[in-house]
Amino acid sequence: MIRAHMATFPPRSAILMQTVASLLPQVDRLFLCLNHHDTIPPALAQDDRITAMIPDRDLRDAGKFAFVPDDDDIVLTVDDDILYPPDYVARTLAQFDQLPAERHVLGYLGNAWMAKGKLAQEGWKNFMFHKRAPHAVKVDVLGTGTTCQLGRHLPRLDQIEGAAGFVDLRHARLHTQAGRWMWSLPREEGWMASLMTDDLLPSSLFTTVNRARPRPMMDELRALLAERGPHSGQQLSRLRSAGLL
Repeated sequence: MIRAHMATFPPRSAILMQTVASLLPQVDRLFLCLNHHDTIPPALAQDDRITAMIPDRDLRDAGKFAFVPDDDDIVLTVDDDILYPPDYVARTLAQFDQLPAERHVLGYLGNAWMAKGKLAQEGWKNFMFHKRAPHAVKVDVLGTGTTCQLGRHLPRLDQIEGAAGFVDLRHARLHTQAGRWMWSLPREEGWMASLMTDDLLPSSLFTTVNRARPRPMMDELRALLAERGPHSGQQLSRLRSAGLL
């Protein structure tokens, strides 16, 4: 099964169906965690391709991991504020031909901790999903709005709920600990588009959690930096030509 896992909450209702409509034709099933909802909206409840649930607590972004896939399923973790292009799934799965799913996790929003600039000072290099990226690059973190992985590799809710609000960091650590490499894939400028609007920014996790820099998140980040693997920010072609892949 090719499945997409998404978490949402009521402030995103105005844009949710745009995201859903962009994904549904490309997957076998969409699994949707409806945080803070009282009922499942009819448009979702009536679609046989959608499995929607209302959790008994606010799972925030950890809700993407509230569903347990079969081992050989392909799981795409997705966000409720991205417009996915019509060839998103097919194009992503094609990358497993050169980066086999048993060892690799793929995505389009990545962060690599690497030496930058003339002084070679270490810092984050960010690969944004809506920006052009001509190469596949090994990263330390993938945004869980754009990942693709095998069902047996998907972190389970009990592993990740403790990092609700900053699950990207825990998700990255779990894959690194398991010896899997994460990649930001090539794409053209604007191939993917953000549906985020100014009025939604105050309720976003970027604003409420990331900018607030709570201690648990910073502890998770420090642990990630201590555990990260080699070759951050390196292009796939260069690693391959050097015999490192």
